[in-house]
Amino acid sequence: MRFGAKIGLVLLAVGVLPVALLGLVSYTVSRDELQRTVGRMQTQTAADLALYTERFVSTSIESLRLAMAPVPFDELAPRETWQMLSISYRQLPFVSILVLVNDRGVPVAGPLLERNPGEDPALAGRDPVTDADVDVFSHQIPRAPPQAGATALGAPYRGAHGSARIAVSLRIGKDRTLAAEILLKDVEGRLAELSSGGGLAYLVDANGDPLAAGRPVTLTAEERYLSEVGFSRDRSWSRLVRRDDGERWLSAFAPVKGLRWGAVVAQPMAVAFSAAERLRFYVWSWAAVALVLAVSLGFVLARMVTRPVERLSRAAAAIAAGDYAVPVEATGQDEIGDLGRAFALMTGEVRRRDEEIRNWNRELQTRVEERTAELKTAQDQILRTRRLAALGSLGAGLAHELNNPMTAVTGYLAILKKQLQGTSHADMIVRAQEQANRVARVVEDLRTFADQEQVVQGQRFPLSRPVHAALALYEDRLRAAGITLTTRFEDRLPDAQGDPVQIQQVVAHLVENAINAMPHGGALEVSLGTVDGEALRLRIVDTGKGIPVTIRERIFDPFFTTKDSAGRVGLGLSVSHSIVEAHHGRIVVESEEGAGAAVTVLLPAATAAHLA
Repeated sequence: MRFGAKIGLVLLAVGVLPVALLGLVSYTVSRDELQRTVGRMQTQTAADLALYTERFVSTSIESLRLAMAPVPFDELAPRETWQMLSISYRQLPFVSILVLVNDRGVPVAGPLLERNPGEDPALAGRDPVTDADVDVFSHQIPRAPPQAGATALGAPYRGAHGSARIAVSLRIGKDRTLAAEILLKDVEGRLAELSSGGGLAYLVDANGDPLAAGRPVTLTAEERYLSEVGFSRDRSWSRLVRRDDGERWLSAFAPVKGLRWGAVVAQPMAVAFSAAERLRFYVWSWAAVALVLAVSLGFVLARMVTRPVERLSRAAAAIAAGDYAVPVEATGQDEIGDLGRAFALMTGEVRRRDEEIRNWNRELQTRVEERTAELKTAQDQILRTRRLAALGSLGAGLAHELNNPMTAVTGYLAILKKQLQGTSHADMIVRAQEQANRVARVVEDLRTFADQEQVVQGQRFPLSRPVHAALALYEDRLRAAGITLTTRFEDRLPDAQGDPVQIQQVVAHLVENAINAMPHGGALEVSLGTVDGEALRLRIVDTGKGIPVTIRERIFDPFFTTKDSAGRVGLGLSVSHSIVEAHHGRIVVESEEGAGAAVTVLLPAATAAHLA
């Protein structure tokens, strides 16, 4: 039997007199339920406003970080830096001022701003920036964090005119910080939208003071208490408050996560409870006619309507909070039963779609991170290869041009040494010969570096042979330095393909670096094995001082060295890297400062190398 038929039977059986009491009961129950329901809706609206504000700020900062991430500021000239900042500035419509400063706060590039944005269609909609705005911004820039890529957020403020804004500092490198002024125009637009129609929406700081509002607002002690409780308990809630004009308003507070701000949405009690007030008017109007009938009918409706609606309301609140396990009772064959069953079906569908969206987001994030890492690795490899190729050509030219003159200089010095032997000038000739030999070594290193750019097919050879040969060259130095050598070679290793002399040179460079890293003695472990039977793995581990994080990315750069010895031009690891790549291999360095270093050289086996 449907609900309408039940009501008709009750009215016919009982009469019309109980309508008055039913109206009173319905008014009381409906008003209480309406207050809870509207309060939850108001709280949800405040939570949505807080989430919108948080996402706007976080999205703006992330967009700023992504716009700056691919720009190599350390490698750009001042004019190029200005051009890159200009491009990024035009791509960030929410930024009004952009400037690159050093750690002393001195501008390196910028500031970029628009005094007359209307003249450029691409910048239409931005607030014009005056000298007063720049002055306020310069005093609001927060101190830059030490880590590269980290951001610091200042307190909201207002310039000489326009919307509220915040200053952000983004660390992009050593002694380089990007300072930006982000306009909260979109947030204020949302506040104005929520404040239309007699309502009110505003943001407050941790002290309860207004940051931005849809229209001018003056807070009373009760309104400040709403924010104070919300901040102290870090939760969203609502209550009736009395405003400065004496009217009672239903206000809801929600914290803005990560910013120590709060979002408040309010509306007059008369508007929030207008449906209940109309119901009370109708109740008193019909009370004289239908008082007796309302008593009986109110009892029935309270059981058949109010309780199911209340259960559905509680279930809706739980589902809005993310709790899909709340049971929804759906008994009976009337409209309320149909509603309950439809509500249960909707809950299951929402839960299923929510799980699908979450799984898809996680999968998408994983794929983006994997592709980003692969792209960065490929870009680094391309840049290093181009740099090595260019420097190899330069080194070959310099070695060719300097070799013949240095040969003549060395010969003349030898003749002078014989002619002036036993004189006071003999010592000067010896020192000149030492410096000439030093130049010759540098020229030889340049020539060797240039020769590694040529790739040859080579021959098959056991990898242990050049490794043993390189270690034999350093036996005396290892013993003199107090370094204990440990070797671990697997049996029946497949052959390598290439030039054993060049591989011996790679091992020699790596052992030389390990010895230099342990001036006071230590342990050196050299191991040789395979990876899945398809590749050869040479691993050299020392207990030296390790490689600092700040220079780990530069160790394969030509002419980069941390050694103080004369004649060291920083080509050892560059030459080794070129040789390994010429053999279709890969070299990997693992190190922590103060905890030694481990260098792994991966080479394809002879069959795999031939296929490569």
